[in-house]
Amino acid sequence: MSQIKAGKIFFGVLFDEIKTVLYFPIWWYSRGFLEMLRRAKGFIIDIEQTLGFWIWVKNLFVPMFGQRDLAGRAISLVLRLFQILIKGLALIFVIVIVIVIVLIWLLAPVFALWQAFIHL
Repeated sequence: MSQIKAGKIFFGVLFDEIKTVLYFPIWWYSRGFLEMLRRAKGFIIDIEQTLGFWIWVKNLFVPMFGQRDLAGRAISLVLRLFQILIKGLALIFVIVIVIVIVLIWLLAPVFALWQAFIHL
């Protein structure tokens, strides 16, 4: 009696594992990919907020420290342009890294299968 139940359990688990392995590529390129894109977008938004890039852009022509004379405005403009340049480059760097990671996500299963077939 217990052998019949053990056999059913074994084949049930085996079937479930086979189904999981066959479903993996579908998940990887559908829901998994959409989740990856959602997290990548959230990461880029978090980095942008940490850098405060758009705040610097919005306040480009606002004088810093209330210095409304010509020298204060000129210094504020130059400083903000420098900050926007550095923060913009940092943001572009992060975006490029995220795009590379997303491309790696897309190509990882194909690369793994290719390596498996080469080395068999």
